[in-house]
Amino acid sequence: MNQTNKAIGPNPGNHPKQFDVDPDCPFPVGVEYYRPPVPPRQFWDDDFARIRATGMRIVRSFPFWNWLEPRPGQFEFDDLDYFFELAVKHDLKVWLDITVATHGACPEWMLRMHPDMRVIWPDGRVQQQTANVSTPQGQMVHNYDHPKWREYAERCIQAIVNRYKDHPNLLVWGTCDGVNFAAAWAEEGKGYPPYNDYTIEKYIQWLKAQFTLEELNERLMRRYRCWEDVQPPRNNDAPVEMMLYRQFHYENMADMLGWMVKLIERLDGRHEQRSHGWFFPRQWDEMASEQVDSWGLSMPSGNRLTSDDPYIIAANYLGFDWSRAIGRGHRWWLEEIYAGFVGGLAARDKQSTPEELTLFLWLSLIAGAAGAMFWQYRPEYMSFEGPGLNLVALDGTPTQRWLAIEQALRQIDSIKKHLPLEIPPAEVAWAYSAPSHEIFMYAGDERRFISDSKRVYQNLWSSSIPQDIVTPRMDWSQYKVVYLPNFAVLDDIAIKRIREVLQNCPQTHMIAEGHFGTFAGKGHWSFAPPEGLADLVNVRVMDFDMITAKDIREGRNILTTKFGKFPITSECKYAVLKPQGNTETIATLNGAVVGVETARRRLSWWGLSLSYGFGGVGAQALILPLFNSYGVGSPFTISGDRLVAFRRISKLGGSLIFLLNLEPTAGKAEVKANWRIGGVSDLIGKKEVHVAKGIFQVKIPPGGIKVFHTVDV
Repeated sequence: MNQTNKAIGPNPGNHPKQFDVDPDCPFPVGVEYYRPPVPPRQFWDDDFARIRATGMRIVRSFPFWNWLEPRPGQFEFDDLDYFFELAVKHDLKVWLDITVATHGACPEWMLRMHPDMRVIWPDGRVQQQTANVSTPQGQMVHNYDHPKWREYAERCIQAIVNRYKDHPNLLVWGTCDGVNFAAAWAEEGKGYPPYNDYTIEKYIQWLKAQFTLEELNERLMRRYRCWEDVQPPRNNDAPVEMMLYRQFHYENMADMLGWMVKLIERLDGRHEQRSHGWFFPRQWDEMASEQVDSWGLSMPSGNRLTSDDPYIIAANYLGFDWSRAIGRGHRWWLEEIYAGFVGGLAARDKQSTPEELTLFLWLSLIAGAAGAMFWQYRPEYMSFEGPGLNLVALDGTPTQRWLAIEQALRQIDSIKKHLPLEIPPAEVAWAYSAPSHEIFMYAGDERRFISDSKRVYQNLWSSSIPQDIVTPRMDWSQYKVVYLPNFAVLDDIAIKRIREVLQNCPQTHMIAEGHFGTFAGKGHWSFAPPEGLADLVNVRVMDFDMITAKDIREGRNILTTKFGKFPITSECKYAVLKPQGNTETIATLNGAVVGVETARRRLSWWGLSLSYGFGGVGAQALILPLFNSYGVGSPFTISGDRLVAFRRISKLGGSLIFLLNLEPTAGKAEVKANWRIGGVSDLIGKKEVHVAKGIFQVKIPPGGIKVFHTVDV
């Protein structure tokens, strides 16, 4: 895939989208600076000068709605006007967020005039005005389903866009930061959508547009005899009904975002609009990303290199691959690199190190990002989110983090003639199943779903094996192996994709694990797992069991496979399988079959997680031979100390090799490119490198990176 920073196509008015800061800056980097009312204006001029001097090109402002419109229809933009004025003075572009739908508070007068705009939770509680650690001046508590919301939101959006759309320093509209359920951040961690009467009525109308009453009964396995009796479920213990109610809300979110995008397009069809998610896929990300010009993510950055397992950085990179996969035209930004998350008086996380922050800059470039943004420049003096997320100290003087970023920006600028990079297609795809994510969440096991999924990805990533992220809505035919982590729920879309591969793509193999196909698309247990595939996958699920701590102590924990024997080291659940026909056994546990493989190895099914039972980190001694057995591997052979390597195609021709040392000590290794190369040059060191038979020597400091340009022959 060619990752460029070019326009994605026509838009209303036929004006090209202004996606680049300028042609001389193919990878712009910036920082969030002003979330009103801090920092005070007295610091802005000097701070903007320092931001620009360090090589950054963008400043971001994140004003909340109640700050902009403190009285109905009367907007106060004096601070933003000055923000833009200083951006011109210091040659900085502006990234301006429009926060009418998420995070911050709506105007207080709106709730006073419309008290029914406050979100109602499943138990009937009415959400009161509140704050949280990041929003001391008010959290979002309003429901954007309220009949008056779009009227007021449109007025606010029009005022903002019309004021700044023609400003020469405007770069990006942050159309909806962290799109989510209404007031989700006020009830963070609870995971429920709102239950206001008008939301429920909207849901009923959505149902009526799709089902007759009898069809709804069949879908929900109910006996409703009149529509007046139909109500949404009130907790996750009704999975069949909750899956449908949340599907309505996911579509509702995408519709809300799409409405905002279309409105801004009518007012200003030139500037990029974007939204973002988290560093692990969420169930609504794919449909939401279709609404905006580009996608992205925010993410924690602390305690990666300083942890016991520095390779957990792979979990962040998974978010990069996800954003690239679902971004329109594969355009994405690393929207928020947290400078840390220490947080106020009660420490929440270890401070990010300079090496961590610079690695994330480089990794976003490697993963094809349009650019990267830090959160944030100065501490949030009013909130308990800071100090901790800041790049400079409380008094505004640079930290070591800031100085390291300055050096990294100079290094990135020195290779700009090679940008944008082309990312070669991977041979392995990691597939995400949103319905399966749902069902694990309903069972209170979302953490395991995420952990299981990330850890196999991490094992391959840390071995320099490229991976793409896919969903059942995407094409899988170009891959040698598609990995299906916990594809527990097989809906019609997933069944169609898997059947297509099994029937028409002999070059593509699939590795499924865990509760594969044990749930139907509706959300109930399958009557004949794997759901919808019984005629193609000759296997039965006999039973379910688990390995306990006692089993581990007493030796009943040995997984026997064609790749060797592996002790299970932590408690885990597993499915007992029975192969039939030409399906063969490939793994057993205490005499029970827990792994099978269909003819010609088209699909293998491991009845247990490849990571959960192995300390939650995965059995690399099993995972790597398994994937290697399908003919996939790394573009590199690395001997010596452990490094992570990436191959990208240079704009000038040839390849760029990025080598990362995540270890706490200097790394020294011999690197062989598994393609034909001639000369090699060290781009950061600005010197030629001796190469013999495609092999060259490297030495990289702890947390460091090297970039080499190869002449490919």
